[in-house]
Amino acid sequence: LTLGTSFDHYPGTSNRLLEFRVQMPLAGLFGNYAYQGELGRATAQLAQAQDLLDKTRLSAAHDNHRLQQDLRASSERALTYQNAIVPRARQVASMAELAYSKGAMSLTDLLDARRTLRAALLEDVSSRADHARSLAAWQLRSAAPAL
Repeated sequence: LTLGTSFDHYPGTSNRLLEFRVQMPLAGLFGNYAYQGELGRATAQLAQAQDLLDKTRLSAAHDNHRLQQDLRASSERALTYQNAIVPRARQVASMAELAYSKGAMSLTDLLDARRTLRAALLEDVSSRADHARSLAAWQLRSAAPAL
């Protein structure tokens, strides 16, 4: 129980104020308080933090799985271009060059074969770049410390 008084006087006016204060803890009137509100709030915040941690771990696992799939897909695509598509395109282009030199093929067909080879080479470079990006992302993720 706390008691207090104060007297205020405002110069220039005739106002004076006399104040009496009494403070009484509610725990004494309504029973034992025992910090139930604070405990409840802390428990709720702990549950929220645990839920957020679980969501973050699940999101990290999904990201990890996605990075693995991206790496696998880009690796397969790069190998397909390197081992199958580009060699076939080179072979077709060289056969077209030979056919054109012997007079068995028109110039437009030769240019079309060259254009196809160039497109295959550009796609090969693109697939290798995609694989390099996927590999770098996977290596960065693998090097990160686990929680």
